Amino acid sequence: MSTAAKVGAFFLVVLVLAGLLIWKIEDLKIGRIIGKTISVQFDDVAGLKEKSDVRMAGVLVGKVAKIRLVGGKALVDIELQRDVELRNGASASIQSLGMLGDKYVELIPGPVGAPKLAEGTTLQGNTPVSFDQITKLARDIEVDIREITGNLKTSLGGALGEERLTGIVENVLVLSQELRKLLESNRANIDATTTNFKEFSTQMTQLVDRIDKLVAANAGNVTSSIANARELSSKLQTTVDNMNAITGKINEGKGTVGALVNSDETNKNLNDALVAVKEGVNSLSGAFTTVKKLNVDLGLREEYLTSPSKGKAYFNVDLAKVGSPRFYRLELSSQPFGTEKDTTTITTTTFSDGHTETVRQDERKFTDTVAFTAQVGYRLGHWIGRVGLTENTGGGGIDYLTLKDRLRFSADVWDFNPGLNLNAHAKVTGRYYFSPSVFALAGWDNFLNTKANLDSPFIGAGIRWGDDDIKYLAGAAKP
Repeated sequence: MSTAAKVGAFFLVVLVLAGLLIWKIEDLKIGRIIGKTISVQFDDVAGLKEKSDVRMAGVLVGKVAKIRLVGGKALVDIELQRDVELRNGASASIQSLGMLGDKYVELIPGPVGAPKLAEGTTLQGNTPVSFDQITKLARDIEVDIREITGNLKTSLGGALGEERLTGIVENVLVLSQELRKLLESNRANIDATTTNFKEFSTQMTQLVDRIDKLVAANAGNVTSSIANARELSSKLQTTVDNMNAITGKINEGKGTVGALVNSDETNKNLNDALVAVKEGVNSLSGAFTTVKKLNVDLGLREEYLTSPSKGKAYFNVDLAKVGSPRFYRLELSSQPFGTEKDTTTITTTTFSDGHTETVRQDERKFTDTVAFTAQVGYRLGHWIGRVGLTENTGGGGIDYLTLKDRLRFSADVWDFNPGLNLNAHAKVTGRYYFSPSVFALAGWDNFLNTKANLDSPFIGAGIRWGDDDIKYLAGAAKP
């Protein structure tokens, strides 16, 4: 077996294993899906993606099948396992695995004993508080604290604050003088009140005598109650002493709380810490935003050339900014026909009679190798143009996409100076995607060199991983 055939067989085995891995991880199914589908309406599904987990009490029970916009709100279709039951009163919410983890849908099945949820019912989903809202709340708290400390400083600080305190003391003094005058002018009423209080005291004395008799009759119970009251009083006294000690330390500026209440420097440090947290959150958000601006697309395919009965394997990477029509493509491909190399050997022989003979021998060899492709492309509507390096030589190509990009037709040309009176290498390809990840292809390779019997029809298949697939695989690989 040649080296090219070995490379092709190796890529074919890798293709089959990768296809089985994608089939298992993405849980692809042929035919009708076994299970049931429900819909949930959310006001906002930021961070939630198709194929995200659906959990109930933390247990994985399904996947997000589709997210679409209906009436200005997000409608999420969910595929659930058949044994999952939802009842009237069921609800859903969007949660996160950890502080910065992936988003998933958490289902609440509804009250126990309630009737089953009717088919076609759309649940109303709840959107949790976002991290940006928490950050804004922290910033608002910081602003409020600044305003409070500023107002206190303005009101009580400096000469104006001292003047205000002096005014308060003077007002208290005037109030006490007015109260004295009020008592003197109402002396008669106060005396009458005192007399009434004496009568009330006499009645209370009689009541106490009655209580004493009652207590004497129930001395045992009263003694027990008094003991309990004393114990309670002792505990209350201890608690009051502890509170006095704590408030005394706070008032003296001792301890963390005391420093926080009495120290302007501590207040300033708290404000600076809140600002630092805000700046750190903004920097972290900017870093995640930069990562999210780049889409990565990986592809692996195998082509079988029918005329020479040889295989050709490809591995490509497409890089593009989000929302940009321009992209960059890097590709490695095996070369089943090898690379042509001409060698010339000159042998000179000297005979015994002194004459010499020179023999020239020309030899052409083909060696197996791997070719490299680097292109820049631009999409305009259904058309894509590409130019750059194609299989180690200059070249380019065009693509036409239709049926929502599921069907693609491509034409490529490269190697414009092949030598030996040959034409440039040209190739046409048709590709159909059975799913966003799996596709089949067929075409005609090197069709401009039919007379030299270098052309060949080909068929093949491949798989691709989009940006969402790569992130999903990375998340699935986490322990």
